[in-house]
Amino acid sequence: MRFKVGFVVGICLWLAACGSSEQQPKGYVSELTSDDSLTISLGQWELTRFHSDKLGMEINYPSFLYHQALPGETCQEVFIRDDISISVIVDSLMGMNYSAGQQMMGMGADLVEVGDDYSILTGADENWDYYGKVIDDDSTRVVTIMLRYSPDHDEAVDPLREWVDNFKIK
Repeated sequence: MRFKVGFVVGICLWLAACGSSEQQPKGYVSELTSDDSLTISLGQWELTRFHSDKLGMEINYPSFLYHQALPGETCQEVFIRDDISISVIVDSLMGMNYSAGQQMMGMGADLVEVGDDYSILTGADENWDYYGKVIDDDSTRVVTIMLRYSPDHDEAVDPLREWVDNFKIK
């Protein structure tokens, strides 16, 4: 009797194992990379509203990024995640400093597009690629939105480039 019960249980377990193996996913051809996980992350986001007292403006930023509190009196807000960051920088035209857009040009950025009150720039340095939009807000300040990311994420950041393209001062 033990032999029959053991045999029947063994057959049932074997059949269950065979049946479940058909439902298990096949092996991956390649492993997921940081690009894949970033694309998954970028695919599931909404805009989060943030009021910046120090910049005097509303910023609607993608919800998968985290606001980074910067110490001291800086004229920028940074939203970051892993090796991607978006900086919103306000430069006063009253001072003698170069605007962030001019600094990007000095770093070798290429001018991609020019509109009535904005310009789009793109470039790279040793470790980062960047994509920025410079907006002439009014006669006293310039607002620069700079997207910086690892070159590994080049294809994954298309939604963020689109976000930079559509950025408006509110």
